[in-house]
Amino acid sequence: MVTIDQVRQLALSLPETEEVEHWGKPSFRVRNKIFAVIQLDGVSLVIKTTKDDLLAYTTTMPEVYQIPDSFNNLAFMIVSMERVDSEEFRDLLTLAWSLVSPKKVVKAYYAALQGRK
Repeated sequence: MVTIDQVRQLALSLPETEEVEHWGKPSFRVRNKIFAVIQLDGVSLVIKTTKDDLLAYTTTMPEVYQIPDSFNNLAFMIVSMERVDSEEFRDLLTLAWSLVSPKKVVKAYYAALQGRK
């Protein structure tokens, strides 16, 4: 299980991330590009992903991952924060961030992580 506070903490720990209201919901962005939006129900999150991952996750674990009705042509999926594995979620949110971030920023982030190991 992942909480809203954990989503916020992880998202805001990623370089250049800002929290901005989006239709009354907290969204996380890099240079105004959205990579995650906490939903009003407080237990689900819309997150950016790749088309391949979208298909894989929503097909193999539909109880955790779903395609938003109005997003059929976009690479976003709904994540059930109550059911998602916290480590898997960390990887997915970081991937979402990397999909909207400048390549230089992503490269520097991963290089810094390698330096900590």
